[in-house]
Amino acid sequence: MNQKKEGSSNLKLAWFLLILLSIVWGASYILIKLSLKDAQGNIRLLPDQLGAVRMVIASLVLLPFFIKYYKNIKKKHVPLLLIAGLCGNGIPAFLFAYAQQYLDSAITGMLNSVVPIFAITISTLVFGFKIKWNHILGIAIGVSGAFLIVYSKLQNVVITSDELFPFLLVVLATLCYATSLNVIKYTLPDLRPMTITSASFLFAGVPSLIYLLSIGFVSQITTQPNIIEGIGFVSILAIVGTAVAVYLFNHLIQISSPVFASSVTYFIPVVATIMGFLFGEQLSYYQLAGMIVLILGVILINRKAKIKPLPDFDSKTTVNI
Repeated sequence: MNQKKEGSSNLKLAWFLLILLSIVWGASYILIKLSLKDAQGNIRLLPDQLGAVRMVIASLVLLPFFIKYYKNIKKKHVPLLLIAGLCGNGIPAFLFAYAQQYLDSAITGMLNSVVPIFAITISTLVFGFKIKWNHILGIAIGVSGAFLIVYSKLQNVVITSDELFPFLLVVLATLCYATSLNVIKYTLPDLRPMTITSASFLFAGVPSLIYLLSIGFVSQITTQPNIIEGIGFVSILAIVGTAVAVYLFNHLIQISSPVFASSVTYFIPVVATIMGFLFGEQLSYYQLAGMIVLILGVILINRKAKIKPLPDFDSKTTVNI
């Protein structure tokens, strides 16, 4: 009876985290936009600066947790945390920063829905995840819903040869996300989410800091107009949309499955569409239909989802969060 009650409680928590993360990451597009340019279109931060600053700030926010709990990390964890940090945070930050200079955000948002496909493929081929009919059908429905949401914009978009490379970079970023997700789920079950989050961001933050120093970012702060404003907006993005959100996401991964956790990428276009509507953008019938289809796809993917509690940890050596 207690196990059934605990499972029900964790299922509710998993859905709550999924919805919360969808809202946070869906709304992050506004902060990214404000970090890059002001209302007049003047540059605040370049895309590569934004990606690197975002990683550095997030790693600094989480550094106290790493210092206090790094003893939980064993030698066998280091390469796995390096993969989780670079694939889940560092590399995609730069890939998206470059790609979004050339591609419309609607296209990148839609491509982000490819994550569950990569996630379930890696889970099945590498970690022996047993794929079921509802996973395949749900993913197909989810991708169809994402396409419907941006269909009206895609009608007027022509991807040229110059845009093909950035297009592929977005796909590579989604593959990185899926890789990190599976590594955390299947190879780091004995570490707390906060331990994973702080360590993985440190592995992404150090290279990002080195990159900023190599391009003379410190001197640019005093010479580049509006850069301080950009740093202010990206700080909010790094703390709320990156450090806190990734911690919650890592927790979601550990109590659910890679398929369930990656479903957040389906809800992000929904939130982004609603946010756009609230800020004066028109909401088309295609977008409404797409949101309904997306939600149905996520429900189908997670039909009879197995939600489990985190394993017992040594309270003397781990952060109780």
